[in-house]
Amino acid sequence: MMALLQTVLRITMKQISFLPYTFFALLFLAACSGSRKSTNQYQTIVVKPADPVAAAAPEKRTITKYAAYLKIDPDSLTNIVLYTFIDKWMKTPYKYGGNDENGIDCSGFIQRLLGDVYNIQVPRTSAQQFFTKNVEPFHDNSYFSEGDLVFFCTVPGNPISHVGLYLHNRYFINASTTNGVSLANLDDPYWKKRFVAAGRVKITKQVTTPVRPGQAGKGQ
Repeated sequence: MMALLQTVLRITMKQISFLPYTFFALLFLAACSGSRKSTNQYQTIVVKPADPVAAAAPEKRTITKYAAYLKIDPDSLTNIVLYTFIDKWMKTPYKYGGNDENGIDCSGFIQRLLGDVYNIQVPRTSAQQFFTKNVEPFHDNSYFSEGDLVFFCTVPGNPISHVGLYLHNRYFINASTTNGVSLANLDDPYWKKRFVAAGRVKITKQVTTPVRPGQAGKGQ
């Protein structure tokens, strides 16, 4: 009887000695189960609508930049399309006869600018642009306005050989042989000496004369 009691006691003690390991194993499994459960919980992603202020920020930065270049109040620059076009083409290299962003000459640049910004078509060369019926030449320096063309004689014997577009404060944009598409100033000695005249581009509007009753089909 005594031997049987000792055997039961030994088995019981062994079972008790395994309890800590069993306890920690259960904790580990519970922790793993909890971590797996957390990975299956998804967060709701809220897509916010586009911020109109942020969308307008690039245009505002462009206007602010060129207002600083021209030394003028940014509120005075209202033609965003014009200055966005200028900013796109700025520093494009000069290339005689060129007509794209790989290289462009002065008259090609002005032709592209007038077409893309103002939807006005002018001839290809600076001389043709000066003498075209769409441009009204003038010489009064106080008459300058944004969008006027400025013409120069840079080649001896050639009355008109260069053209740019006036902006503000005596500054104009042009494609020069040395700097490509860049800003220049009419008071710079080089340009001041070679300035010939300016020209205001005329926008031709088609006028429709109303027809009175009874006059339709009547010969003049």
